[in-house]
Amino acid sequence: MKAMKFPEPGRAEIVDVPTPVPAEGEVLVRVKAAGICASDVAAFTGKHDVRRPPVITGHELAGEIVQVGPEIKARKVGERVAIEPHLGCGTCVFCRQGHYNECPSKRFVGVGDWIGAFAEYVVAAERMCHVMPPQMTWEEGAALEPLCVGLHAVRRAALRMGERVAILGAGTIGLMTLLCANCAVPGWIAVTDPTPFKRETALRCGADLAIDPLATDPVEAVRAATDGLGADVVFIAVAADAALRQAVELCRRMGRLVIIASFFQGGLLAAHQIQVRERVVIGTSMYTAEDYTLAIRLWERGQFGNLPTLITERIALEQAPAVVASLAHGERPDTIKAIIQSA
Repeated sequence: MKAMKFPEPGRAEIVDVPTPVPAEGEVLVRVKAAGICASDVAAFTGKHDVRRPPVITGHELAGEIVQVGPEIKARKVGERVAIEPHLGCGTCVFCRQGHYNECPSKRFVGVGDWIGAFAEYVVAAERMCHVMPPQMTWEEGAALEPLCVGLHAVRRAALRMGERVAILGAGTIGLMTLLCANCAVPGWIAVTDPTPFKRETALRCGADLAIDPLATDPVEAVRAATDGLGADVVFIAVAADAALRQAVELCRRMGRLVIIASFFQGGLLAAHQIQVRERVVIGTSMYTAEDYTLAIRLWERGQFGNLPTLITERIALEQAPAVVASLAHGERPDTIKAIIQSA
């Protein structure tokens, strides 16, 4: 089968590799749509902590089950599924409590020898497969993965109706968080991003205020819009120290800071300002099956009508190496989500 491989940092190429064979409890999925994540770009540059070249990565995917291995109980050939791309050990305390996203021995699609979504076929455990609604498109199925990142963050924040929200960063995760936050009926949402197209997209997706942090101080803008109080909940969706500083300052006293972005370097918080203002810092990592189930239910209820607008580029697998390199060089500032589609 064809796949895109990162043989070393800074290189991507299309290669031929054997099609994987599903083992006990696994299915073989023909990839129909795969999203390119910022973590995949970090893997390409050699800066990701676990997705390290040489690797065939990619973890945002939807496809059709074409083969089932032994001991498959529920899934069938021909089913359209979105893949939840991680797998806990099943026996640790976190797995037993349903928090397998925090399993210390968790395995990921597209890490190490587990061939990821940038290929024609992927193997997945049965419990990783979520059946897509009949009318959901392949690209929406692939977009469920980043959508569930935002949904998990909103659930971790325990966002309440009427609360005022700030989202720092309007990339894929920031905008997916915006879509999910709107499901909780907040009182007001501000989004920050230096890219005009992404700010415009945020407004189309339900933000009340879109701030260019290079032209306007987000702290002053949020305080002005909240009678000096600040935001009840601040989601940090960009891995920048400046965003962390802004988040602390524009969060109200006794407010909540939710860190979604992956800070592979830096990431210092003003501890004194957290302590004396009784602010709460919440970490959030990926999602669980509960998030996928809820996301699909909300999609069925029409809550994510703007989801397709976040898919800004559709490419073939053969084009993917050039697109990944371009993203790594910052040459596609208006790209929110690029999807690799199969023929």
